[in-house]
This record gives sequence, C-alpha cells and structure tokens, in this order.
Amino acid sequence: MKKSAAFVIVDLETTNPSVEKGGRIIQIGMTFVKNKKIVEHFDSFVNPGQTIDKKIQQLTHISQKDVRDAPFFEELAPSLRGLLKDQVFVAHNVNFDYPYLNAEFARVGLPELDLLAIDTVQLAQILYPTAPGYRLSDLTKYLDLPLVQAHRANADAEATAYLMLSLWHKAQGLPEKTKKELLSVDWGLLRQSQDFLAMAMKDRSPAPAFLAEREETLSRQSNRSKDSNRNKKGDDVPYPKTLADKDTALGPGFSVEEDQGQVMDQVQRFLQQRKRAVWQLTTPPEVRKTLSYLLPLFYQNRQQAAYLLAHDITLLNHQGAILAELQERLPGANLSVAKLYAPRDYLDEKKFQKVLTAAKSQGGVFWQARVLVWLAESPDLALVDLPKGVQNQPGLAAVRSDETGPAFVKAFDKAAQADVVLLTFAAFFAISENLEKASKYQDRPVAILEKPIALLTAIQEGFGLTLPLSFYQDQVARLADLAASLPKKTQGQWKVALHNWEEASNKIDGQAEDIGLVKTGKAVLNRLLDLVDLAAKADFNHKLTQADLTAKLAKLSWLSAHQEYLANISWHIQKEPAVQNLIFEVKADLLYQKYFLKQVDKVLVVSSYLPDDLATFLAQTPGALLPEKSEFEGTTDNQLTTVLTTSRNEDQQIEQLILAKVQHFVLIVEDHAALKHWYYKLSDRYGDDYVVYAQDISAPLIKAARQSSQEDQSILIVLPEYLSAIWQQSLQVPAVAVISQAHRWVDVTTLTPLLIALQKQEKSVLLASFNQGQVKALSNRLATVNSRYKRVKANFYQKKLL
Repeated sequence: MKKSAAFVIVDLETTNPSVEKGGRIIQIGMTFVKNKKIVEHFDSFVNPGQTIDKKIQQLTHISQKDVRDAPFFEELAPSLRGLLKDQVFVAHNVNFDYPYLNAEFARVGLPELDLLAIDTVQLAQILYPTAPGYRLSDLTKYLDLPLVQAHRANADAEATAYLMLSLWHKAQGLPEKTKKELLSVDWGLLRQSQDFLAMAMKDRSPAPAFLAEREETLSRQSNRSKDSNRNKKGDDVPYPKTLADKDTALGPGFSVEEDQGQVMDQVQRFLQQRKRAVWQLTTPPEVRKTLSYLLPLFYQNRQQAAYLLAHDITLLNHQGAILAELQERLPGANLSVAKLYAPRDYLDEKKFQKVLTAAKSQGGVFWQARVLVWLAESPDLALVDLPKGVQNQPGLAAVRSDETGPAFVKAFDKAAQADVVLLTFAAFFAISENLEKASKYQDRPVAILEKPIALLTAIQEGFGLTLPLSFYQDQVARLADLAASLPKKTQGQWKVALHNWEEASNKIDGQAEDIGLVKTGKAVLNRLLDLVDLAAKADFNHKLTQADLTAKLAKLSWLSAHQEYLANISWHIQKEPAVQNLIFEVKADLLYQKYFLKQVDKVLVVSSYLPDDLATFLAQTPGALLPEKSEFEGTTDNQLTTVLTTSRNEDQQIEQLILAKVQHFVLIVEDHAALKHWYYKLSDRYGDDYVVYAQDISAPLIKAARQSSQEDQSILIVLPEYLSAIWQQSLQVPAVAVISQAHRWVDVTTLTPLLIALQKQEKSVLLASFNQGQVKALSNRLATVNSRYKRVKANFYQKKLL
C-alpha cells in the first residue's frame, strides 16, 4: 500500500445487520482522502423498499419520510461502483460495511468490489491502547475529532476519515524500536490493515493540516499553563484556616464553600491527632469530598505516610490528578506522591520480549501488538492502565511481574520514600508489611478510604478464592481431544494425567468437610498444572495458564495453613448458562482486624453515604484502637426538589419531562414485568427523539447506564437493584429520576444512595408516587412542590433544570 493511494471512507446505515435476512441500506456516506487531505464527500439516502424498524429510526434518526423520495439502491449502484473504483476501502468495522455493500451489488446483479480494505477499529485498538472505548463516538471524543451527528452515514464517514488520518499520524510518531517490533510480526489484522500500518510507520511526510494546527495550539497552551502555575516553594506554610485563606491558597478556578471548608478543617484536625482511631466522616452530598481530604495532606508536620486506598483505578487516577494540581497551586507545596499496585499488576519487559521473540516466528496475538505500543508510552508499566479486554487475556499471565520485576521494584522504592502513596487494596494486602519496613517513616501510616465498600470486596478477592470448575472441565476436554491425535507411543503420559485429573475433580462432590475440600482443590490444581506442562511440550493451544494456577494453589495452601480465616466453602451450580464454581469464602471481619488495622496507625473513612452494617463493620477494632463515628456537623439544608405523582398520572408527568426537553432521566420500576411494559411504551411513544435503554433488555445494568449517559437524549429504565448499584458501582445518575409505583414497593431506607446522588447535582428533580407515610419519613431530605399531587407542567422543569 502506498501513501499516495486514494482512500474512500465508507459508512452505511441499514435496516438490518444482514442483507441475507432482508436488510437494506438506508443511507450511504463516503469521504475521499488523497495525500492526507479530505478532498470530496458523497452521501445519499437510499429507499429500502420496506418499513424502517422503530429501533433503527431511534438509533439513526432516519425516518420513513427521509427515504420516501430517495433513489433505490439499484439506481445508485452503477455510480457508486464508479466512485469506488481503484480506492482503498476504509471503514470503522470494515467487515460489516464492505461485505454488506458487496452483497447489495450482488443482489442487483453487479460484480462485487475487489478493493484493498482497512479497519479503523483494529488500528485504533493498537495505536490508542488506553482509549476509554472504541466506538466511533468514543474515539472522536477522546481524540477531539469532529463528529457532527453520530449514526448518520455522512457524519460518521467524515469522522472516520479524521480518525484514519489521526491513526496515520500516530503510527508515524512511534519510537523506532516500537516500529521495528511491530513490523517484524504478522499480527493477523483484518484485510490489509497491517499493510496500512506498515506504510504509515515508514512515512516521513508532514502531518495532516488539522493535526499540525492543533498540536501547535496545544503546545502554546501548555507553555502558558506552565508559566502561570509556577510558584515559590517554601517550608512551614501554615494551614489556611478561613475560607478566604483557602480560596487564596488554591487560586483561580476554586471556590471553597462553607460545608467543604468544615470538612477540610475536620480532616486537618484528625490527621494531626496522635491517638489511634477509626473515624467515619459522613459528608453532605454536595461537598466535593476528594479535594476536601487531599488539601490537608499538604499541611502536616509529617511523622507518617498517608495511604490513599481504593479498589477503583479510576478513583486513584482522579486522586492523583488532584494532588498534581494542588502541588502546582499551593504555596510551599513539596509533597512527594507515588502510586503502587500489586506486583502482578506490572509488566515484566524481559518476559514480554520472550513472547515477542516467539511471535516473530509463530505470528503474534492481537493483544500483544496493543501492549507493544503501550509499552513505549507507559511511564510505570502498570498493566491496570490497560483496557479490561487486554487485562483479561489469559496470555497476559505469562508477562506479569512478581516482586523481583524491575517495574515493580522501581515503583516500590519510590513509594517507600513518598509522603502519600496511592494504593490498590490488592497491593496493600500483598506488600504493606514490606512497604512499612522500607518506608522513610517509622510510624505506621494513616489510611484514607473514600469508597469503603471496596474493602470488603478486596478482602474476599485477596484472601478468598473461586475455582471455575466448568471452565477447567472445558479446557481439559479440549486438551484430551488434542492428545487423542498424538502418536500412540506418546499418549501414555496423557492418559495418566487425565485419569489423575478425573479422580481429583470427582472427589469434590463427595467432600463434606471444609478441610477436605481444601485438599481436593489443591489436588485439582496440581493435576491441571501437570496437564499444562504436557500441553506446553506438545504445543497445544488452550486457555489455562501456569501462572494463574500456581497463584491459586499458593492461596489454597495459605488457607489450608490458616483455617481460622475460612468462613464457608460452597459448590455453586448455575443452570443457565451452565457454570460450576467451588467458592472459598473468608471471614472478612477477622481479616480486617489482622491484616488491615494492624498495618495502619489510624483510618479515615470519608463518604457521603455509609450503610449501618458497613459502618459497624469498619468500627470493629482490637483494643489498641479507639473507634469513633462522627457525622458531619455542618449546617446544610440542601433538600431535593420532589414532584409527587400518583399511579394515574405518571404517564402525564413523563410527558411533561419530554415537552420540557429534559435530556436524560431514569425510570426505576418494581419488577421485570413493569420494566418491559415501560420499555415498549416509551420506545413507541418517544423513540423518535429519545434512545430508550432497559436493564437486561438492551444491556446489563452497568452497561445500559453507561450507554444512556453517552447519548444526546436518553431514557434509562431499571430495576430496584439500581439503587444499591449507584453507590457500589459509582453509577452516574441523571439529574431527573422517576420512581414508578413507589407507594407499593419502596422502602425509604433503600433510597439513600439515589437521593444523595441527586443532591450532589446543582439541578435535580425526583418524581415519585410516595404515600404520606413515605413523604413524612423523607421530610428532612425532600422539598415537595406539589403536596396535593397536582400536575407539574413542562415550564417548571425548564426553569428548574435547563
């Protein structure tokens, strides 16, 4: 492929994903690129000769009216073939658009295209390995590329053209070592995507004009930002006691409110005290709590390190970003900050080079190409920064670090000398004792938790264990089939190993005592390791990894030696889909005392919501600690605006939200029958303007919530578990929430996470069919605007929300 080639970027909107199943094109968009410049556009609606499904209309905003007078594909086909002749075909998911277009040509009796073709999805996954997502809308937002109207073929084609040029430019700028490695391996990319990648890496021509201008602008902005953020460093700068002092210290762009200032002062006093304590600070919903506990860290007469503990990498990154900004802004700031993960969460470069050496002769695996580009960009080689799709690759186990790996040792040494360490719980449980011994501070650290629910999860994940028996059975069956094809004289070892596996796995069903199941679990893992060893010698392909099995075996050995921590062992069987797991649960409270509280001097829990059972759990302490629980003593009167509805006027209130052009709202319903009812009703009634998502119909809860937040206008319909997931999963909640039939099923104590999430937003409204008892129970949180259930009209929402 030559850099002088002509490229056509194509996007199709269709009535169905398959031509064979009656699908037809309803819009085609094409953008032409030559010499790294967009030179021409073509787009046309296409009459499909059939009714466009409501869901397709909702997604594409293409109505029956739009295509009614458009040409049929038969009419467009000859001119389309002329436009596409001798072009390199480019698409975002090329294996959809290219075969679809060819199927349409074949359907109308024209020859299929025979063009070079490249896929921008795969190329983006390689060249932007840490992007938050690879939908076109995700990438255009991430790279700040123009996308006027998503899911319209003309707009998507132009946006994909900009994306292709960005990919081209990114490939050009890779380090020479990375280019060499990428060029030396066959990555098995779609169609001619690897040819494009090779051409782009070798190209030395200037960047596309729009990228060159943007880089120059960003460079100027960066230089100005560095100049404006320089401040004089000094020692012993006093803590800013008044709100005015805090505003002055933080500088432009920050304004500390009274409640937030009080939280800062309370954290400051707690950090300065010398007595050991577990202190639970419940903050008002609207207070930006992360900044509130980070700012006081800069004003300590430091005798101990501070550990910021989280299970959520996003939170750690957020904390790190705020600390970096405060470091630039605060007078005299000289706080040293480090981030540390568990040893296995780092890449071992030597191990990865061995994998690449094998890939040069055998062909590479797609995730390896992504890691190769990431390797050149990552400052600390922390694998947790990669997308979940890469982290979950079984082959990644072979390149993970251990405690001797250079990347981990470097991060550990930096953390040992730091004032503030951002730690995952997995890292804390793995190396906290060693870190404390190596620390420059003699006193044990103070631990700060913003999301304390993650501690319970981390204890079970860190000390407990799940053996996926059905997965093991599938993999062993695969290996048995492969072994059957070996010469008979080499099958003897396999027969013994498979027999030993079968005997070990059959014992699980017969074991009743906990210790018996521990021994049996160890036997199962040992037999699997034998099979993995034989598979490596035979070069069989499978998904079992020695590193994972060895780690599980080590954990089971630890549980066998520390049986006092075992709470329960259960054999869990799920029918649909068929899954069997052997689960080893541990005593979280005992491990909390033995392996958490003993490693720290005091604990600060900062949260806007703590369930009573979790608050009680966190307050469990051995005698050396002095537990405290302190509710925030501020003077907030932030009540949530509430519109009361009845079951008879819920439809009318939702209609008023639509008339007010509210962009996003969530509807919480009692059960799955109600969910289906509302999903089809709202899709049919408002589907032309709103994208409607429903939990477990459109997607699982977390995915549906994320997708709805990314649309211009959306309605999300969910089940009651949404209320707990708001806090446990940190879901983004729209400014408007509607609870259907609330008087029938809602326990007001379960509403707290929703009410807090809504109160955090400056403009928010709750609609619910509460009865008088529920209204009374929530009176300190809710400000009702229609106590007699009168209908609130659209202009109210416009004034309140827009």
